[in-house]
Amino acid sequence: MAGTLQELLAAAEQEWVHWGRSTWNVATGATAIGHTDDETPFAQHVIDVYNKVGGGNPTLDQIANDLYFWSAVGMSAIFAAAGFSKAEFPFAQAHAKWLVRFIKARKDNSPALYHGFRLHEPQASPQVGDLVAYTRGKMTFNAAQKFYDKTGNYSSHSDLVVARRASEIDVLGFNVLDSVTKKTIALDANGLIGDRTHNWFTVLRRLGFD
Repeated sequence: MAGTLQELLAAAEQEWVHWGRSTWNVATGATAIGHTDDETPFAQHVIDVYNKVGGGNPTLDQIANDLYFWSAVGMSAIFAAAGFSKAEFPFAQAHAKWLVRFIKARKDNSPALYHGFRLHEPQASPQVGDLVAYTRGKMTFNAAQKFYDKTGNYSSHSDLVVARRASEIDVLGFNVLDSVTKKTIALDANGLIGDRTHNWFTVLRRLGFD
């Protein structure tokens, strides 16, 4: 049985508070970072809590020195804490594991927790509980849109939408500025992601749980 939206948001909030309520307003550049993975207890938290769910066996030094990216295992951990199973959400060390799966579910119109939409589609207006994702690496924004159709593994990142207002959303992500950070990003006049600081390419819309 899938978890609920409220359980997922509560699990996300708990981790955000644990890391000191870090924030980043992408439009203004303002940041306020609480704890980071340079602090041994927090790097150990990654290993004890996040890797336990998502897999991997990094050392404290690898985490602190940015040699191990823990964003996907962190996201996996809050889905597990909210009561979702690995069959429902593929706990992993790479965001592409669920991005590929849920984009395919949309293309196949098959039941799933999420369906992935292209960034420009009307259904891609992000709501609380959705996941928004971007590619990593140097490329143009237009080139990044082609990742929607990739089916293998690729370098990417996804954040959970935790709040929405008229012209912006708050998204929570792991290993963002070495912390668990709540980012504020702009929406355009159509309610779609307007930020171009990151190469966003898909919005996973919440379908399979309330």
